[in-house]
Amino acid sequence: TLFLCYPDEDIMPSQADESEEQDSRPLSMAAACLEHYTGDTIIHVGELFCDTLSVDQAPWGRSSANEFQERLGCEYHCILKMKLENNWLHVRDTLSVWKRSETCCMVFQGSDEDEEDQGEEEVEYKYIPPEEMLPVDAAAPCVAHLLKKKVDNVKSREQNNVNEERKRKRNDEATQHSQIAGNAW
Repeated sequence: TLFLCYPDEDIMPSQADESEEQDSRPLSMAAACLEHYTGDTIIHVGELFCDTLSVDQAPWGRSSANEFQERLGCEYHCILKMKLENNWLHVRDTLSVWKRSETCCMVFQGSDEDEEDQGEEEVEYKYIPPEEMLPVDAAAPCVAHLLKKKVDNVKSREQNNVNEERKRKRNDEATQHSQIAGNAW
């Protein structure tokens, strides 16, 4: 596991851009670590893209450079994200756990209408197992009631499925007992 806590705190986006022009090596320590890391799990502490209170000053947050975050998002998927208890007033630090993503290849066949591009197009996508997907629904407390109905409906459906499964098992058991009793005579 690679653990990164505020790895690029002192790098502002303008500094990173200037450095890349002078040298092909990344200025970002986090990006350099990711370049050499061959493991599957990364733990990141700090702010991430658009999850900052100072988007106009630091849209990528104040803890890791954009080149690192872009590569992290392309090659890994987040399986845990939690708020840190003691944040400064001007930051939204989180602890996030990322797992290396597998890729799958999809082949799209060109249509007959496309005369110039009749070949197949191969596109790679990230495969994220369903049990590793973060929920998409999120709501601020002032609008959480809008999601509550949806959650209640899902819970209700799940409870109905559980009840149906219990009924089916009871019926199966009753049928088995009557067959056993009938065979005994």
